Amino acid sequence: MVVYCGVFILASLVAAFLTKAVRDIAVRFGLALGPISSRHIHKSPIPRLGGIAIYLTCVIMSIIYWVAIRVGWVHHAKTLLIAIMIPATALFAVGLIDDLRGLKPVIKLFAQIVGGASLYFSGFRFEFLQTSNQHLTVCISFCVTIGFVVLLSNAINLIDGLDGLAAGAALFSMVTIFTFAFANGRHGTALAVATLAGANLGFLVFNFNPASIFLGDSGSLCIGFCLSAIVLSESTKQSDPLRSILVPIIALALPLTDLVLTIIRRYLSGHSIFGADREHIHHKLLELGLSQRQVIAILYSASATCAVLSLALMFPSRLIMIPVVAIFLLVLFFGIRHLNYKEFVEVERLALKLRLQKQASASNIALRKSVAVLENSRTLPDIADALEVCLQSDFDGFKIILEPGHWFTILADDIPTRVLEKAWSANVQDKIVVTMDLIAPRHGKIGRLSIDRDASQRLLVDSWILQAELRHSLSLALQRCIIAMPTDLSSADTITAARRVARLRSN
Repeated sequence: MVVYCGVFILASLVAAFLTKAVRDIAVRFGLALGPISSRHIHKSPIPRLGGIAIYLTCVIMSIIYWVAIRVGWVHHAKTLLIAIMIPATALFAVGLIDDLRGLKPVIKLFAQIVGGASLYFSGFRFEFLQTSNQHLTVCISFCVTIGFVVLLSNAINLIDGLDGLAAGAALFSMVTIFTFAFANGRHGTALAVATLAGANLGFLVFNFNPASIFLGDSGSLCIGFCLSAIVLSESTKQSDPLRSILVPIIALALPLTDLVLTIIRRYLSGHSIFGADREHIHHKLLELGLSQRQVIAILYSASATCAVLSLALMFPSRLIMIPVVAIFLLVLFFGIRHLNYKEFVEVERLALKLRLQKQASASNIALRKSVAVLENSRTLPDIADALEVCLQSDFDGFKIILEPGHWFTILADDIPTRVLEKAWSANVQDKIVVTMDLIAPRHGKIGRLSIDRDASQRLLVDSWILQAELRHSLSLALQRCIIAMPTDLSSADTITAARRVARLRSN
């Protein structure tokens, strides 16, 4: 443990010295940048080259460790950090170019994929997914390994939006990973994590709010890549690979959650997943009126909580996984709900629609059956009864008004009328009225149908069935009951003519 503490302290001192030097040089040569988009929080020019200090710290510590092995000061055959610094150098270089000149997101994604592939062929891979087909197993392992590297690299990169957030969140996860590696006797992994954690802490001295230097893509990509390589290394050495994966994933829950939320909400909004916006978790907390330091305190607390939960998984019994994962998911769910993402209102609506789909199908089937009954109706009472059966599950009543010159013949009462209406739900305060024109092949437009419903209730029936099938069947049924009368007849003559036609029909 003394060796790890010494490495951690030395890395912190080296990183602090290099960070100050990089900051001063960047300011002197005009490499500090002001806000270049609305998503940037800072107002004054600040260098975005903190990744140089972290990368150089890891390189220097790797050289020191290699020399110590050569002269016999330490007896470890190798350190994990030396093995991953070569592919990490490529990611750092790509990030540095992006910080200085800017790169397309596709180029950075390609570099991450190449870095993930290099880790796979170097022996850093997920091997817990076994199938009966060896080629399929290799393919799955290769894709999952690269996907994990890309996921974690971008997760650290995306959360780098507030002073000290990305480096601090990564530091909390490193505590968990170090403890896990140390407890299992993985001294090379523990040494690599101690070095990376020290580099982060030395940089954080100058990155806390108000920050005088930012991590930049060079730093976030390098840290994310190194962390993914460390997790992959541990997964190949554990007898329980599930635990070796869950521990770091829960420890890194904050950046991973922000990444997954970003992909989902940008997809739902129809925006490019490679774009930039002000909808990340830290942005949403700022919108609630919190200061940067308050947001950092909340997110650090969340990271610390996730670190403690992940450490609970180190116990040998798998039963501990159930409450830990359950608590983690509950905290995650309720935390996201309080961020008030508008995109997820649509997700809730879709979930509700799926739950109500069975009821909607039942309403549609009942409506279609009633429409079939309506097609055979030949009197107004039959039409009224059929309409009530059609509409009673989703509506509160209906009203049919004929155009002038067309009259109903009601055989039961022997009285002509232009209005047919019925209501079966009373005291509806807030109503929505749907009106449709009724068009019969023989007479053209013969009137209109108005159906009303409670505005607070969801409409389950398919509106297309109402607009097409119900309207068509109702028009044909009314056509069989219509008497066309001249508009200039007196009321008495109209009643007499209607009764005469009614008697003819009844015969």
